[in-house]
Amino acid sequence: MNKLWCGLLLFSTLAQADIIKRSPDKGSHFNVISKDSVTGALLCSEYVPAYSHIYLYESSQVPLAVNLSIRNIDPENNIVVSRVDYFDTKGEKQDSLLEGVFSLAPMSTVSFVIDQQEMSGGAGANFIVDWLKMDDDVSAPLVEAVMAGYRGTKGLSFTSRSVRIGTCRKQ
Repeated sequence: MNKLWCGLLLFSTLAQADIIKRSPDKGSHFNVISKDSVTGALLCSEYVPAYSHIYLYESSQVPLAVNLSIRNIDPENNIVVSRVDYFDTKGEKQDSLLEGVFSLAPMSTVSFVIDQQEMSGGAGANFIVDWLKMDDDVSAPLVEAVMAGYRGTKGLSFTSRSVRIGTCRKQ
């Protein structure tokens, strides 16, 4: 059994309280910083489409795990992630997946997981990711949602990428 499916099986057995992973593993690549240390930065927002399920036909849904991936593609500079919020099809906020302000090291990635059995987001679920642009030379992160699920013996997976919401602005 490949690692992706092992991970999906593991997540489907978690307790209800663990369905939404509020904060990723912290370590040398992703750590809490003081909000005061980022004064004067520009606030940039990314919209990321996601799907907690898709329809095979009108009355048949396939639940999907959603993996939100934030990748710092800048080889030299940290980026600062200040918000990761999850919304449902109606635009209602389901949860804040990040508490605090975090620095993401160059060329590193942080991931958040919405369990396959958590279908409250709907077919129009989405995320808003805010990050702080500290310097004009900093590259924007690559933010993607990877959805994966299965029905019977058939598996499916696909991705969606973020789009910038407006322009970066002063906080």
